[in-house]
Amino acid sequence: MAHYTPKHASWLNQVEIFFSLLARAVLRHGDFSSRADLLEKVTDFTIVHNATARPFRWNYEGRPRQTGHESTATAKEPCHAR
Repeated sequence: MAHYTPKHASWLNQVEIFFSLLARAVLRHGDFSSRADLLEKVTDFTIVHNATARPFRWNYEGRPRQTGHESTATAKEPCHAR
């Protein structure tokens, strides 16, 4: 039986966030002398990230995030209100 995982699944978002952090911190402007050097830097980043990681505060309610310019009353409406 096939199982469909929606693109907004929380575990997938967490994986994308981790790879974004990895790309910005290590890969984007990295200078690697060898494949082993690349693996060492990725491993070092992962160890530090895991040691300092904190829980991510989710705010997904089925609609886009509110900005400071929008009414706070609108932001506090229940998800099912239209």
